Amino acid sequence: MTTMDDLDYYRRRAQQESEAARHARDAPMRRLHLDLASRYAERIAEAELRARGPRVRVN
Repeated sequence: MTTMDDLDYYRRRAQQESEAARHARDAPMRRLHLDLASRYAERIAEAELRARGPRVRVN
């Protein structure tokens, strides 16, 4: 997968998990879905950093 594919996938999954949390009938399932959404959000941040590429330091 490319970084853009990763971002699209992670964003879609984060949205799906957030939606599942909103519709969960009990607290443990809601927490599970919110935890998964949070993990996908972390991966989004990581993929966005990769998409920017390496930083070049000039001294």
